[in-house]
Amino acid sequence: MRVAITGATGFVGRELVRQLHAAGHEIVGLLLPSEPDEALACGDVVRGDITDPESLRGLFDGCDAVVHLASAVGYGQRWEACRTVNVDGTEHVAAEAIRAGIRRFVHMSSVSVYGRKTGVVLDESAPMLPIGDPYGDTKIEAERIVRRRAAAGELDLTVVRPTAIYGPGDQLFMPKLIENLRSGRTRIIGSGQNTVDLVHVEDVAAFLVTALQDPRAIGKTCNLNNPDNPTWQDLLETVAVALQVEPPRQHLPYVVVLGVAGAMELAAKVTGKPPRLTRYSVRVIGRQYRYPVLAAQELGFAPAVPLTEGIRRYVELR
Repeated sequence: MRVAITGATGFVGRELVRQLHAAGHEIVGLLLPSEPDEALACGDVVRGDITDPESLRGLFDGCDAVVHLASAVGYGQRWEACRTVNVDGTEHVAAEAIRAGIRRFVHMSSVSVYGRKTGVVLDESAPMLPIGDPYGDTKIEAERIVRRRAAAGELDLTVVRPTAIYGPGDQLFMPKLIENLRSGRTRIIGSGQNTVDLVHVEDVAAFLVTALQDPRAIGKTCNLNNPDNPTWQDLLETVAVALQVEPPRQHLPYVVVLGVAGAMELAAKVTGKPPRLTRYSVRVIGRQYRYPVLAAQELGFAPAVPLTEGIRRYVELR
């Protein structure tokens, strides 16, 4: 199979390229005009920008499938950027895939589309809920774009909704957690007994390869999470041991930490430095969510990287 990948040099993209190559597939990696060829480990380089539809013309010709990973994600994303990349960019990629005669389309979304609801089971049938978050809300809009195309018979679609992804190349979650633990200022949010919603990048990429190869994935929406993850208190202790620092013991109420994070974000706008804590991370860490992965398991999803092993490997690389 010849697979075109947007975001091919990103966190998940690099691992997906590696695994697809190992499985014997051909890769067409979309790179921005400014990226060096060496940024793509293997495969054919094409250059374009998903925010510029004309730049994509003809780049997917001859491919059998498209995996759309590119998105605006992380702290400090503005509405304009998220709409331009996540919404308009998705429309442009889907349109070019259809123009090129490609039906197979795998779209990377996020559990953020559920709106961080607690106290309910958030399986794939749960409604998407905008909450005023630029990332999550625009991922909802992006999903609606590709779903309309699929409903019109133009795409054979699979939507993948991972929880927070970690592992080699992570520049968002683990680096901030390690920085906070090393500072000695980390506190446990709430009881700390809510379970961790993390999945290793290798497991995400492996599922994407499976989804491309298994026709049963067509028409499916799949949560991705590691159902065997521990509690947040256990995770913090695991990371602290790997870093050889004292694990946090003090607890703070969720609402207090959320307010502190908001104040840090305001201060960051003045200083221009990223805040040590964000409201997004507090919402991810401080509450119990339930994201079943039954749909993915029906396709063979079985996380191969235990969290403790993934943490150890990540810390050793730093």
